[in-house]
Amino acid sequence: MERFELEQDWLKKVLPEGIAIPTSTLISGPGGSGKPLIAGMLLASWLKKGGSVIDFLINSGRDYAEKIFSVYGLQPENYKGQIIYIDFDPNIESWEEIKEDHVKTNLLHAESWDLMLKLAAKRVDFEKHPPIIFGAALNILLFSPTHQQEVFQKLMEIVKSGQNSLFTVSNNVFEDKMQALEEAADNLIFTHSGEHMELHLRIERMKDVPFSKDDVVVPLSEHELRSMRSEAEKMRKHLIPLLKKI
Repeated sequence: MERFELEQDWLKKVLPEGIAIPTSTLISGPGGSGKPLIAGMLLASWLKKGGSVIDFLINSGRDYAEKIFSVYGLQPENYKGQIIYIDFDPNIESWEEIKEDHVKTNLLHAESWDLMLKLAAKRVDFEKHPPIIFGAALNILLFSPTHQQEVFQKLMEIVKSGQNSLFTVSNNVFEDKMQALEEAADNLIFTHSGEHMELHLRIERMKDVPFSKDDVVVPLSEHELRSMRSEAEKMRKHLIPLLKKI
């Protein structure tokens, strides 16, 4: 199995040989514990090494995703042809074009995930830029009582599919389903916030590579953490009440 080497020196201390690919990685922790920032770090390294990202924007917009990339010194406009953004819109049935690299669809329908992956394969050269499927705050989709089980089964299918995937979940809601996703993923990373808002990371499981289970503090400033958490919280407050009615 191949390995994806990481850029950050502090991360190399707990993952000295990187991450095996293709594998599924789940970043799990309480809400507001900075999971998308960890994911952004991994995705930025992936893009810089020639990979591509299929970015399912569940709890954020494109601007938020690009802000996270910029934290790690990556300017998304320099990676055209390597990123496709997919907005979640619960008010449409199929999908709509925003730009060539940006569409929107209703991710409450399992078939929409399949459709978007096929669309991405047509717009991104996967031979040249191996893809990773990314989605943050997956648990938010489960607030729809009508579609909860359908969405959950699709997420489990992707995690178990043998494709590169990177998902984040808040494990303090829908605990039984989040635990099932944790158990299904090849790689499992936990995050939590410290008493001074600092972001902590601990690796629980990695497939086919050595790793340390040490709890480490992620070197991000308080300003960066507060800014990103505030934007994500605004989206959650709008989206969750809407989904509960669907």
